[in-house]
Amino acid sequence: MTDQEPTTRLLRRLDDIAAGLDASGRALALLGLGSVGAELDRLDRHSDLDFFVVAREGQVGALLDDLSWLGDGLTCAFRNTGDGFKVLFEGGVYGEFAVFSEAQLRSAAFINARVIWLAPDAPTDLPLHVRPPGSAGRLSAAQRTHHLGEALTNLLVGVRRFERGERLSAWQFTQVYALGHALALAADAAPAAPGHADPFSVERRFEQRYPALAGRLAACLPGVAGTPGAALATLQWLEDLKLPGWPDVQALAEQVRGEAHAALERAAP
Repeated sequence: MTDQEPTTRLLRRLDDIAAGLDASGRALALLGLGSVGAELDRLDRHSDLDFFVVAREGQVGALLDDLSWLGDGLTCAFRNTGDGFKVLFEGGVYGEFAVFSEAQLRSAAFINARVIWLAPDAPTDLPLHVRPPGSAGRLSAAQRTHHLGEALTNLLVGVRRFERGERLSAWQFTQVYALGHALALAADAAPAAPGHADPFSVERRFEQRYPALAGRLAACLPGVAGTPGAALATLQWLEDLKLPGWPDVQALAEQVRGEAHAALERAAP
C-alpha cells in the first residue's frame, strides 16, 4: 500500500463529512486541524482526522446527538469530551473532532486550521489560528524556574518510590513528569530545525526538530526497572543546560544524585 492511498482516503472522508454537514443544515463550517489542516505537508499514512465543526446558533447539541452527518462507514464513536468524539471509520480512518458554536470557536485554543467547507452565509472572519495562552516565544524566567524545580523534585520522588518498590509510580515521576519538564527547558535553550512546532506538546516531532538532543532520550527512558539511571541521565541533561537558576537548586540536585547512585548500588547484582 502506498502512502498516497491512505492519505487520499483521509481527505475524501473530510469531503464526505463536509457534504453531510451541508445537507444537515445545522453547520456553518468545517475546519481541518493538524496534518489535515494548514500543515498538509506532513500528512501521511499515520495521520489522524482532526477537525472542528462550527455549528449554527443552537445546533451544537443536535450535531453531537445525531452523527449521521459523518456519513457511511462509521464503525465506532466514543464521546471523550463534552463537545467532541473520537471516531473510527471503515478502512482504519481514525479521527477526533469537536463541535463548537461560533462564539466557542473564537475562545478556543488551536493553531493552523484550514477551511474545508463554509456555508454560503458563514462569517468570513472565522479564526484559523488562536494560540494557547503563554505559548508564544521563549519561556519566561519564571517558567524556567518552575520547570527546573518541578523536574528535580519529580526526580527525587521517583527515586524514592523506586526504592520503596513502587516501580510504576517511580517510572511516571522520572520518565514522564520530570522528563517532560526537561524537554521544555532543552527545547527552549536549543535552536530548532525547520518544522512544525506544536505549542500544546513539546514531545510532538521532538526528534525531527531537535535531532542533537534526541540522542539523549534513550538514557532517560530505560523503562520501569531503570529509574535510578533515568534520574541520573535527566539530571545530567538539566545540568548541561547551565540555567541561571541552577545555584538555587544545587542542593536539591545533589540530593537526587546521591539517592540515585545509592539506589543503583543496591540494585546491582
